[in-house]
Amino acid sequence: MKPPIPGAPQDPARLIRWGRILALLVPLILYAGSLANDFLIDDEIILTANTRLAPGQTPWEIFRRPEQFADFSLPYYRPLTNLSYWLDGQLWGRRPVGFHLTNWVLHSAGTLLTFEFAWRLTRDPTLGLLTGLLFAAHPIHTESVDLVQGRTDLLATLFTLLSLLALRGCVRAAGPGSALAAGTASLLGLIGALLSKETGIVWPLLATGFLWADPEGVRGRSRRWGVILAGGVAVIAGYLAVRRMVIGGILGADLGSLTTPRVGLLPVTLAIYARLLVWPFSFSFIRTVPAPQTWSEPRVLGAALLAAAMLAGLIVLARRNRPAALGMGWALVSLLPVLNLFAIPGFVVAERYLYLPSVGFALLAAALCRRALLAWPVRAVRVPLVAALAVLLIAFAATIQVRTAEWGDPVGVYEAMAARAPASFFVQSNLGLLYLKRGRANDAVDALRRARDLEPDNPVGWNNLGVALAGSGRLEEARQSYERAIALRGEYPKAYENLSAVLLALGDRAGAEAAARAARELTRRMR
Repeated sequence: MKPPIPGAPQDPARLIRWGRILALLVPLILYAGSLANDFLIDDEIILTANTRLAPGQTPWEIFRRPEQFADFSLPYYRPLTNLSYWLDGQLWGRRPVGFHLTNWVLHSAGTLLTFEFAWRLTRDPTLGLLTGLLFAAHPIHTESVDLVQGRTDLLATLFTLLSLLALRGCVRAAGPGSALAAGTASLLGLIGALLSKETGIVWPLLATGFLWADPEGVRGRSRRWGVILAGGVAVIAGYLAVRRMVIGGILGADLGSLTTPRVGLLPVTLAIYARLLVWPFSFSFIRTVPAPQTWSEPRVLGAALLAAAMLAGLIVLARRNRPAALGMGWALVSLLPVLNLFAIPGFVVAERYLYLPSVGFALLAAALCRRALLAWPVRAVRVPLVAALAVLLIAFAATIQVRTAEWGDPVGVYEAMAARAPASFFVQSNLGLLYLKRGRANDAVDALRRARDLEPDNPVGWNNLGVALAGSGRLEEARQSYERAIALRGEYPKAYENLSAVLLALGDRAGAEAAARAARELTRRMR
């Protein structure tokens, strides 16, 4: 058994109990305000336009088909996340509180597992508690917790932590029966992570690092660890095969885009994420990051130097502080899928992508603080350090309250985003639709015209503009807008459906029926 940590509490069992209680309660308290929020950003689109969640769909359909929306499709295979949406829909209908409640509970569970992960790794409940508190209160999580669509990261992180804790139990099990049960649970957790989000694919690296950081726990059991690692690799291979069958490809990414602009984005993106983890006080759902054109750009060179410094720091920590090294390595490894090396649909930079990496960041920060407290056990060092940590956690908690309140005013959020990113089609389009929902038809038309002008060949922009024009009574202009959307994309059932309604209002019954038939046929084929 590992010897007690110097400076450890006299009653570790009591601290562990309190650590678990705080890990569960603190995130629930911090994010209680999210329960009052409406659907935000793309939540409503994901829940209403996703054909896998349409009335009559079954869980089997969720697992056997890719994500298909009325206006577009995505090369994602995340059936477990969609199943959770489906279950929420069965329980709550379309009431936002139920969907936010699930995210609220998942973040609390993730914080508990982060605490368990840290203290079991180090046998130090104090370090585990600090890790759990930093994870619970880190403001970068507001996007993952407050937005229903952030659930992908909540679930993937939850299952990853469950898998690794079960892996540790398997390696340390006394008998073959308990080892088999824990090993099976570990592989099931890996499957859950993969079916929640693609980032689960980094599991072999995280698992290797986890066991490397606890050499005494693995000593004499390398064969058992090797079997589970091989099983994990086999699970990932099977997942990739299923993914290829369902969505028609493995990555759903543009593998032919490894050009200077995209490769140059890798260190730039890493630098942005590192800054957000260290200083999470600049909130923005949309972050415009132009792709660099040459390697000599100052931001690319600076980001590359930062990446080199991180790797050097990782090497130093690996020799001196294994828990801290694991934390840094965890953060870097779990960032690999979102560093924009390949052109994967989605945002170039998004705060919710930092949920899994922040587990490592919290462990890194906690391990360094704990080492400082043990290395300088004098009051002159301990009091200022503990006070600084308390101030930091209070600032984190206050930032969460401010951001959650901001999410409670979606129009204000989008107007702020439009001011920061006026050239964003996504922002202008969603702002216009939100204006329309609030009865501000003229403002909606103006915003959606700006979106259309930003991407004139995007059929979604023309369709959305048609919705606003129809809502303001400008039926002939709406008809022209829908027809333009259909001309740009022939297989667009929502545009045909909207065109049918406008034609009927204009008195063209034959045209309305023809458009309605086209909408029904296209919808049937997509299912």
